[in-house]
Amino acid sequence: MRFSLFTALSAAASLGHALPGQLQARDVSTSELNQFDFWVQYAAAAYYADDYTAQVGAKISCSKGNCPQVEEAGATVFYDFSNATITDTSGFIAVDHANEAVVLSFRGSYSVRNWVSDAIFVYTNPDLCDGCLADLGFWGSWVLVRDDIIKELKEAVSQNPGYELAVVGHSLGAAVATLAVADLRGKGYPSAKLYAYASPRVANVPLAKHITAQGNNYRFTHTDDPVPKLPLLAMGYVHISPEYWITSPNNVTVGASDIKVIDGDISFAGNTGTGLPSLEDFEAHKWYFMKTDAGKNDGRPFKRV
Repeated sequence: MRFSLFTALSAAASLGHALPGQLQARDVSTSELNQFDFWVQYAAAAYYADDYTAQVGAKISCSKGNCPQVEEAGATVFYDFSNATITDTSGFIAVDHANEAVVLSFRGSYSVRNWVSDAIFVYTNPDLCDGCLADLGFWGSWVLVRDDIIKELKEAVSQNPGYELAVVGHSLGAAVATLAVADLRGKGYPSAKLYAYASPRVANVPLAKHITAQGNNYRFTHTDDPVPKLPLLAMGYVHISPEYWITSPNNVTVGASDIKVIDGDISFAGNTGTGLPSLEDFEAHKWYFMKTDAGKNDGRPFKRV
């Protein structure tokens, strides 16, 4: 997810917030690392057209080899969605019997319509809590598919009682996943887990605090990835907490000690503290345990079917 607004907005990035004190950060455990490495594979799978346009019952697969554990688990598509809205919100619901999970995965930016949604940066009231405001583009991307997804999700969960619900995404997909899970937790799925990789900021302070308070949030950033630095703090947007900041470079195996857990909706101890957003750092956006968006085809079509 790139932003044509980088040059114009970067000049304002230093406005609005003083540098807070350095926060204590902890490393993750090996067991946590294994979970994080697993769930990102569902986010990666959402980039493949064969998965988000699959027939019901088809096995999730990644021809570029970046979801091996999902393939090994034999996870299957319960419902897929794509090219049905002006925002081109795409993804799938999968059932993973091996790991006793129902997974809602949103695809990251692919089409021109996605990019338009990314760049709106205007607030809307999502009616999730008092004083809460969400980015209109990200919230709209969820609302336009919400009714059908909730209907299918209810069926998937009822057929698989006791399975955990995981909502995942990378880039734009992570932004939509964050708002979707906040909504779903108020609609009968309070224990739904969020795994958001490379998400931009999606909320004002009250909404970010509301989502943080819901718990079960795992939001990942990587080194100096520019996307999580947008929209700018000066525009009133903040992140949910905590941040799982991956400090290892691109294209290397991530170790447990390479991930720092940092609390706070505004913290300069992680990704935000690595400088202004720059397109020169965009490679960091692609590498979350593996090349997460490898399933994208070349080009930026107006729509993807």
